[in-house]
Amino acid sequence: MLAQVDPNEPGYDTWKIEQAPPGQPIVITPEMLEEAMQEGARSGCDCWIQPDGTYTLAMGPNDDGSSALLPLPFTFQLYGNNYTSCHINNNGNLTFNGAFGGFTAAGFPNGTNVMVAPFWADVDTRFGQGQVWRKVTPTALYVNWVNVGYYTAAGMPANNYLVNSFQVIITNGNDPVVPNGGNVSFCYGNMGWSTGNASGGVNGFGGTPATVGANRGDGVNYMQFGRFDQPGMAYDGPFGANDGVDWLEDKHFIFSTDITTSNVPPIAVSQSVCDSLVLCVGETATLEVTFLAPEPNQTTVANSTAPSLSNYQIVSNTSGVSAVIVTEFTPLPGDVGFHVVTFTATDNGNPVMTSTLSVVVEVQQGDVLPPGEVTLCTTSAPVDLLPLLVGAPAGGTWTGPNGNNHSGTFNPATDTPGEYLYAYIVGTECASYGTVTTAVVTPANAGNNGNHISCTTGPPVALFPLLGGNPDGGGIWLAPNGQPFTSNFFDPAVHPAGNYSYVAIGAFPCPNDTSTVSVVLQQAVNAGEDATLTVCVDAAPVDMLAALAGTPQAGGEWTGPNNTPSTGIFNAAADPVGAYTYMVSAVAPCPDQSSVLTIATDPLPWAGNDGTVRRCADAAPVNLFTQLAGAPNDWGFWLDPDGNVYDGWMDPATEPTGTHLYIVVGIGSCAHLIDTAAVEVVIDPLPEVSFIVEPLAGCDPLEVTITNTTPVEYLGVCQWVLGDGSATGGCDGTVHWYQDPGSYAINLTVTTPEGCTDNLLVPGAVLVEPAPEATYLFSPDPGTEFNNTVYFTADDPQAILFEWTVDGVPFGTGPSVQYSFPNVMGGEYEVCLFVEDRYGCTDRQCKTIPILVPLVAIPNAFTPDGDGLNDVFLPVTIDVDPKEHLFEVYDRWGQLVFSSTKVGEGWDGRHSSGGEILPQGVYVWRLTYLPVFTSDKIERRGTVTLIK
Repeated sequence: MLAQVDPNEPGYDTWKIEQAPPGQPIVITPEMLEEAMQEGARSGCDCWIQPDGTYTLAMGPNDDGSSALLPLPFTFQLYGNNYTSCHINNNGNLTFNGAFGGFTAAGFPNGTNVMVAPFWADVDTRFGQGQVWRKVTPTALYVNWVNVGYYTAAGMPANNYLVNSFQVIITNGNDPVVPNGGNVSFCYGNMGWSTGNASGGVNGFGGTPATVGANRGDGVNYMQFGRFDQPGMAYDGPFGANDGVDWLEDKHFIFSTDITTSNVPPIAVSQSVCDSLVLCVGETATLEVTFLAPEPNQTTVANSTAPSLSNYQIVSNTSGVSAVIVTEFTPLPGDVGFHVVTFTATDNGNPVMTSTLSVVVEVQQGDVLPPGEVTLCTTSAPVDLLPLLVGAPAGGTWTGPNGNNHSGTFNPATDTPGEYLYAYIVGTECASYGTVTTAVVTPANAGNNGNHISCTTGPPVALFPLLGGNPDGGGIWLAPNGQPFTSNFFDPAVHPAGNYSYVAIGAFPCPNDTSTVSVVLQQAVNAGEDATLTVCVDAAPVDMLAALAGTPQAGGEWTGPNNTPSTGIFNAAADPVGAYTYMVSAVAPCPDQSSVLTIATDPLPWAGNDGTVRRCADAAPVNLFTQLAGAPNDWGFWLDPDGNVYDGWMDPATEPTGTHLYIVVGIGSCAHLIDTAAVEVVIDPLPEVSFIVEPLAGCDPLEVTITNTTPVEYLGVCQWVLGDGSATGGCDGTVHWYQDPGSYAINLTVTTPEGCTDNLLVPGAVLVEPAPEATYLFSPDPGTEFNNTVYFTADDPQAILFEWTVDGVPFGTGPSVQYSFPNVMGGEYEVCLFVEDRYGCTDRQCKTIPILVPLVAIPNAFTPDGDGLNDVFLPVTIDVDPKEHLFEVYDRWGQLVFSSTKVGEGWDGRHSSGGEILPQGVYVWRLTYLPVFTSDKIERRGTVTLIK
């Protein structure tokens, strides 16, 4: 926040201390204070540039003060804005939008501060508490806060041991003082405090934390490395919990604010590397670089490479909001010269951004002595290495192959072989050195003596595994006679028993070593080889030993099926068939030997038991083998009743009744035997089905008599299907009524007493035609006075005889006739038609035929006196169209007195407008009407006399 009172006016300190934000101070442990009081270590490569004669004071001792506006001879870009001047503020920051005395730091981003802040906190340089220095070059601004203290209150300097030293450099983006393409550098020396009293701090800590970063002032573009309110090394990233100020010590932040992307690349933070490093051969270097993700919730992944350094390695690598990578290497003589170590870090922002930090490493060395070497057996005595380096002075130090210090006495039994480095200082910065390469040879090991017993029929045995211990491979074998044994395998069938020696060849300077394997042989036994034996059940007893294959030796034991003892003689009539085992016992390690004689017997031929078969002539073919009982052999053959050989499938349609024979000849050892069985076959004929139908045709409904004419010997069960959905049984025939017209098939199925079935289907056996109907059409309909001749046509195709009558009077006998009706008066006439078809079926129907003759009757006088008789003058019309009716009455002067379009409405003698009955006299009428079934209207005129 900005000060409300001029810092130079009296009362400023009182006002300022009242601005301290409320809240409890953090708890400061003794361990944190002890860590805060320690001086930060310095590395061999430091970012700190010590102010010298080229620097000037940025401002005198003050609290919350600022420098005058400082012109810059270069352009500094801050996230898209270009600046050529700035203010240096006592409270640890540079601002570009005016001087700034705010002593309580705010976090980034915010919409107020246009600022680069190496350590924004309440710095107080009064009371001898440090100074602020600056230097301007054509391409850079250097500002150093040196041993500055924090604000307590007027006249109350802070503890002098709690001071901070930090530095900021801003450039035009091309000055190499900020390496790796950056334009801002933060560097930190000893950091002893974080917060002044006016910001809520107590003894330099707690309250509102200090802020490290950069901010454009638009609430969007910014960079924040952390906020610090406590001593110690606590740090969990830029946006986690508040951090320990000691973590900043010896840190170097290099970053760019001359970018306009929405994502800021990771920032390199290091306290151990810069842009160059000088090392001596044998001097181990550990490089630790931290990359921070300036935006929250980002993950940064780091990596490092140094292709030209021989033993460069990544010791640890942790990704996260802050990525920490630690590498290590120890230069060897072959590494003398310059090398580039590259550190990279990539975040997962949008877009993804990558930062690169490059370090140039120069490896130097002193004098190099001619190397020495020694090769020893592990059983040799320890050796002093120094005499092996010609011209090496005493008093140097030895380093072993593992990088550890060494005494210089090499013990081959315990020390690691390899290159031992001897270093000594002779007036140069890098040590001179020499190396002695040691090699250790393991003594030859032939293992321990072994023993082995083999059977004469045993497999070849590798001798090497028979040795005890862990013998070396690659040695040579000697036979029992001392001659070389080249096979390395002992074959009981070829090689003699005895002691076989193994000689392990020792490498210089170690001697050879020898061990032996003692081999003993045992004689194997012979039980012959497996065999099979098949005999007929009527065979003589058999010697089973003679039936085995090979050359079995006598004296063994026989075991039969089910593990029962056997004499070795097989009796087919009494002994069971199966596997008989012959066992000959041996002396270990020779195994007992056994062989198996599998004995089987051929069965006697068996044709089964006789059978009988009875089938109808239309039955399916029958496999006669299935008609034999007793499980006969299936390799026999068949003879039909005529003695012909066939396959045993009997077809009732072609085979005659008779005896069929099945003959089986013995197999194998029973081939001299034969057996026969017989099957008696009977074939029953199918019935010869027939019937007659009377009559074959007629009109509906039709009664039909059906007579069964099938020969009586076939009659067993009969079933009739009559074609109209009905069926009946019985072999005597049937009488059936067909109700509907149609053609009907009749089917008769007959099953004989033997069960053989056949049928006769006669399609169209019965034809039923429709009965005639005396229906007819006539025209015109109706007849009129001018169209009174009517034409009549019968429409039944089944009729062949026709008789027509009008009111009972015949007038025609053909299918089409005409009749002229009277046209004077209209009327209705009964016209009847009688028909008969070819089967003698008849029908008669009558219709009423109308003849329309229009009639108009008009009286010539009426008496409208109210007596109910002839009171209304009304035309009477018959057979006229009511829609075309107009009746009018005029007086003698031609005036219209009445008019109506309704049929049946007459004149009551009054004027149509109402009033009294008109005077007695003659009146003129006009009637217009349209007779029905005509197209012309008729108009009639006349007179009527009104009488009172």
